[in-house]
Amino acid sequence: MGQILSEEDLKIRISGLPDGLHTYRFSVSPGSLTLDARFVEPVHVGVVLDRAQKQLYLKVDVQTAMKVGCDRCLEEYREPLESRFKIIYVYDNLGGMNHSPDEVQVLAPDAVVLDLAWDVGQAIKLSVPLKLLCKEECRGLCPRCGTNRNATSCECKDRPVDSRWQALERLLKN
Repeated sequence: MGQILSEEDLKIRISGLPDGLHTYRFSVSPGSLTLDARFVEPVHVGVVLDRAQKQLYLKVDVQTAMKVGCDRCLEEYREPLESRFKIIYVYDNLGGMNHSPDEVQVLAPDAVVLDLAWDVGQAIKLSVPLKLLCKEECRGLCPRCGTNRNATSCECKDRPVDSRWQALERLLKN
């Protein structure tokens, strides 16, 4: 049984949900997850929820993209992002004892809805690479004239080596 939900929230009604596997698909705006202006495409979320008597086990897949500037050449490009994570929700503290505390969240016994917005937002933020490169072989900008070396080559010569470093350079060659 799969449900496609295109709302501005990531809520799953768990009250009255029968035991077994349930599949959900969401498509939400980045603003609903408090993501910054670099995120311009919808966030697509797939959830497989396995409900048992005292716990809910979720597998979550997230896909989106952001517009960023390359750290080497400063050109704007589209950076696709994907994240997968698992969460276990238990109805009491005892149910979570066999699992990592990073993966377990405790639900109130009278919980009606699961709101995944915070967890999905955090997963997206953590999936942003530390080094943003338009392509792995990006040549960047010339440090002398500022020409984008991916588009054209410049006439700048390599900087002369400071004579104070020549002794170390000779050691490296030996």
